[in-house]
Formats: sequence, C-alpha cells, structure tokens
Amino acid sequence: MSARAWQPPRRIDAIDFWLRARLLATAHALREALGPSARRWPAGAQASLADAPVLAQHRSPLWSDGRADEFPLVAGKVQNLRVARRAFDAVEVPAGELMSFWRQLGRPSASRGFVEGRELRGGCVVPTRAGGLCQLSNALATVAARAGFELVERHGHTARIEQAAPSESDAVDATVFWNYVDLKIRAPQAWRLEVALSSTELVLRIRGRLPPQQPQRPRPLRRHGAADPMPPVARGCLSCAQTDCFRHRAPADAAQAGRTAVLLDTASTPEFARYLETHHARADRLLATPVRLAFWRSAPGGSGPRDAAASTVQAPRLARVRRALWQRLWARHAGGRRQASLIDGQRWIAHALAARLAPDHTHLVVDQALLPHLQRIGALDGRRLTVLAAALPMAEIERRLDAAARRWPADPTLRDFRADAALVQAEALALARAEAIVTPHAEVLRHLARVAPQAALQRLEWHRPEAAAAPAARDEPPLVVFAASALARKGARELAAALQGLRCRLRVLGSPPEDARLWQGLAQVEHMHWRGERLLQGAAVAVLPAHVEHAPRALLRALAAGVPVVASTACGLSGLAGVQEVAPGDVAGLRAALLQALPSAPRATIAGAPATEAIRPS
Repeated sequence: MSARAWQPPRRIDAIDFWLRARLLATAHALREALGPSARRWPAGAQASLADAPVLAQHRSPLWSDGRADEFPLVAGKVQNLRVARRAFDAVEVPAGELMSFWRQLGRPSASRGFVEGRELRGGCVVPTRAGGLCQLSNALATVAARAGFELVERHGHTARIEQAAPSESDAVDATVFWNYVDLKIRAPQAWRLEVALSSTELVLRIRGRLPPQQPQRPRPLRRHGAADPMPPVARGCLSCAQTDCFRHRAPADAAQAGRTAVLLDTASTPEFARYLETHHARADRLLATPVRLAFWRSAPGGSGPRDAAASTVQAPRLARVRRALWQRLWARHAGGRRQASLIDGQRWIAHALAARLAPDHTHLVVDQALLPHLQRIGALDGRRLTVLAAALPMAEIERRLDAAARRWPADPTLRDFRADAALVQAEALALARAEAIVTPHAEVLRHLARVAPQAALQRLEWHRPEAAAAPAARDEPPLVVFAASALARKGARELAAALQGLRCRLRVLGSPPEDARLWQGLAQVEHMHWRGERLLQGAAVAVLPAHVEHAPRALLRALAAGVPVVASTACGLSGLAGVQEVAPGDVAGLRAALLQALPSAPRATIAGAPATEAIRPS
C-alpha cells in the first residue's frame, strides 16, 4: 500500500487536534496523580557510576539535520535541547526501575526557557513551543537499545526530517508529545545517563558496571502498511510552497543563519577592544557596565566604537547594582573574602547575560571571567566558543600559589582563597570546548597551548600607552620601582630578599605589606598609588617578580617611558624589548638581573653579613 497523498492542513483539523491532545494530556495527568508509573531521578545527585564503563553511545547532528531556510526552527530546537539536557545529564537509575521521558523532564514551559522549535505533525514541520525534543528522545531510545535495555513504551513519527546525511542503521525512532506520548526505558542493571551538547552534536552515553546485553531490536512500528516502513519526508512551514496554508510563514534568510554575541564582564581591555573591532565589529555586545553607587547611574566605559548594524545590550541594572553593593561590602576585608565577592558578582552577571542570548546566537565570544558560570548553566552548549583569556585558569593559579606558599609558609596571603572545586572544573571543561582563544599574555598562551590543544591560539599585541616623559635625572642611590602592592603573590618577598645588601631606594606602587618587617634592611622605602603621575620619576628600573600577574600595566607604562624592566615570566611580557625575565621564585636570578640593571648600586653589608640571608623561606 502506498503512502497517502499529502493534503494541506485545515484549521478545523488543528482545532480538533488541540482538543483531543488536551483531553488525553488531562486524562494521563489524572492517572499519574493517582498512581505514578515512574519517578523522577535527580540529576547529578549521585556519582557512583561516573567511572563505570560506557555501554553505549550515540551522536546526532545539531545544526545539519534540516533545510537552511528553516534555520530559526533549528536554532529553537537546539535551545530546547540546551534546557532539557540539565534534566537528563548525570542521572543514575537503579536496576529494574523505569525512566519516563516526561516524568524526568517535566512540563516544557516558556518560564523554564523553552522556545519555539520544530515539531512533526500531520506530515509537516510545525513551529511549536519546545519543538525539537524528539531528537533527544530518538537518541535516548537508540542508546538504550544499543545497551540492551528494554523500551517499555515507544511511539514513531508520522514523517521524518530532511537530513543532510543518512542516519545510522540502528537508530531508533521515538517521538514524544506532552505528556501522554512517552518514551519509557527499563534496564536489568543500575545505569547512568550522560548528555552533552558540543558545538555541532548531541552526544548521549550510558554507563553501567555489567557488560552490555545483546542490543535490542525495537518492535517495528506500523505507520502506513507493511510496504511503507519508513515515513515520508515532512514539509516545512518555512520552506513549503503552499502559501495558502494557514500555517505558512515567510522563509528565513539562509544568509543570516546564526549570529555572534560578545559577552563581557566589564568594558574590555585595550587589547581585546582592538581585537573585537577587527574581528567582531558587527557582533552583538552583551556587557555589564559598572554602576556608580553615588549617583545610581552607569559609570563611563565601553568597548570602543560600535558598528551601526550590531546591538549593545546591558545586563539588568538590578544585577549590576547588586554586584556593586556586594563588592563594596567586602572591599576592605581580607583578600580571600574579597576575591570570593568578585566571583559572586561574575556569577550574577553571567546568569543575567545568558538570559539575553537568543537561540540564533550560534557563536559566543566570552570574557574568561564569565566562562565557568556560563558552562555550569549550559549557555555554551551547542555553540561555537571564542575565549578572551585575560588570566591563567583557576587551577593553574592555585597550583602556582601553592608552590609559593611552600616557599613562604608563614605568609597567609598565599592561601587566603581557593575557588570552589566545581567552578574550577567548569572552567577547565569550557576551555576544553573552545574553538579559539586570544590573549596578549605570553604565559597564559603557553599554558593554554597545553590544556586546550584543540583551540586555535592567537597572541595579541600588548597595548602600549603613549610615550611618557623620560624620568628625571636619577639620584643616588638608584631607585627601584616595585610595580605592584607589597603582596607575596606579586613577588614582594623575593624582591625583599634580592635587594638585601644592595644600596638602593625602593618605591612600592600600591599598599604597604601586612608584615612590617618585610622591607627591613632597606634604607628608604616609599609607597605610591601606581596611577600617580610621579610613579616613574627618577626610576632606574621597574621590577615585578610575581608568581601570578595578569595585567602588567605599570610595567608597560615603564617600557613606554624608557625604564628598564625586570619581570617574572608570569607577567606575560616575553618578547618585548627592554624586558629582562626571571623565573618566579628565583631570588638568585632576580638579584643578578637587578645588579645588571643597577650597575651603580654597590653591595652593602648589614650587620656584618650580606642581607640576602636576612629574609629566607621559613
């Protein structure tokens, strides 16, 4: 028997379908209320099977399984999969228990983030709320069948999507429709489901301790008779030529398939601003300009000139004010609590900006500070990713600070803060999915080349401030400028040790140390805010032997003024003329570099012995 000839849908048929669907959904809800057939398994609540062998895996394309002129519906489908993934990923189901697709997911409402996607109905691809979830049910049925699990309930589509490539031979068709057309699975062993969205694919894995059973062959579904086992290709409401149909819509412009969005925590740095104007001038900008609490209005700032064709969207004022108040509350507290408040603010801003992303934002250019928070809420799923990397990953920062703390165990500031382990892992996962990473920082680039080998790396040129006036004539003894506050992570203790026994003056561009004995043995020490006009006046050398340093602005200003620079490799200035690099924590190498930069600084003797021994690791 051949397939029935396609007939245009009628409004009366649509009304009849709507009424029958509501009646069936209501009846099913009542039955489930009286005696649930399955329970909802919490996602991520257990990890007992996280290291179990993979029993089965399935991959399906996200963006290439439809026509180009139906892109808006495909983008909506991917957004719906983004939202649904959180209900299924890292779910563990006990042996013999039932998993129901709808019990696990819940009602796919707009308030939960579901948008208009595509649904197969009556031989057509119809725009509908939460459309596209069948890709997840198809994949779930396929991977369950491969693992040898029982498909307790399964229903087939009446049509199929026009695909760019044929599906796998053992792929299982399993449609769902809230809430009575369901997919239910049972297994003889405990199992774990993992769901992930890369930039191009939906990936499902099932893990279990027992060997996989013989793959199940689902019972064939009777659609149009034995001679027509496969459903016909569906017509699309955005591509069908049936213009008199009440569902017909104007086709999408295939040339506009996908937009780029730039997500910034604050106004971008000069290096990133130049990169964005060169490579993403027409991208939408989503940013969180700081607020001035004194006047309750935005502070001046931005990310450079904007193209008229692009849009700029601010994070909600409430989120920005909340962050400003929170950071002001903790501004004068110890470094650990202050750093935690910064991360809290970044999380609020990341959530606010993610809510303003559109389904057709297929490429994100993301400020690294927002990266782990966007990863945790799934905003990166199904999208290409470029990272504006201003810093080392948190895991590497903590590793370097731990190494410094072993050298200087009496200094509590080296251990005053460690990020939440889940946040550290989220940042690592986000970097592992990045398509491209850009940074001006040489040390960040070197490290990311190891931890994110899949990404295309680009080093940007550091922004040089306008050439400053040459420093005034240098007095004796020579002046050493420490280009940071007197913090252990900035190399203050190494500098104090290296300067012992040298006749020189020291200017610290920032706050004094908590340990009043740090600069003991130096003849003259002064503190000055690094933005001051006189910071380099009389300087013989600018030095920063930091363990961690991501924004060496004072050193760049010194180079512009012609002042020699001695810096650790952690400052990221490799390759710049006028910079002499030393390894972080290398007191002997730092001292040798200072002696070379200060030829007129004779050694001095303090209390009869070289003062390099006055401060040593305890």
